Amino acid sequence: MGLLDGLEKLINEHGSAAILKERIALANDKYAILENKLEASALRVTELESENKTLRLNPGNAKAEIENLKGDTEKARGARLDDVKEKILVLLAGQESYEQNIARTLGVGNQVAAFHLQELESAGFIGRSLSMTGEEFPWYLNQEGRRYLVTHDLIA
Repeated sequence: MGLLDGLEKLINEHGSAAILKERIALANDKYAILENKLEASALRVTELESENKTLRLNPGNAKAEIENLKGDTEKARGARLDDVKEKILVLLAGQESYEQNIARTLGVGNQVAAFHLQELESAGFIGRSLSMTGEEFPWYLNQEGRRYLVTHDLIA
């Protein structure tokens, strides 16, 4: 039995060595993947540190840009619309109206009225609804339009 015991021990050790070899190869593969991830992370950290340094060095530029944008916004709010647009807003402050009525009341062509109405709608000063059948409802004054009229003393 001593000989068979030795053979069994040799077979078990050889099988264990094969399994161990596979596990070592798998561990080496995982280690290589982790090394690649670590290298990519180190590069990303370097990029972020550089960006952070740049941002810390330039807070004055960011603050100046914010102030410029605030100034531009205030100028835009304070700027006056052209005469036809103001007249349309004043007209709609009194009552809702259709495009043709607005054109006729202001003494301008339908195309001119349509242009100004679309510009005012894009700016958020006026609005209009459509019915389910596609019928157009009259134009009405939005809160922004009322704000403009009050700010510029066009209505009391």
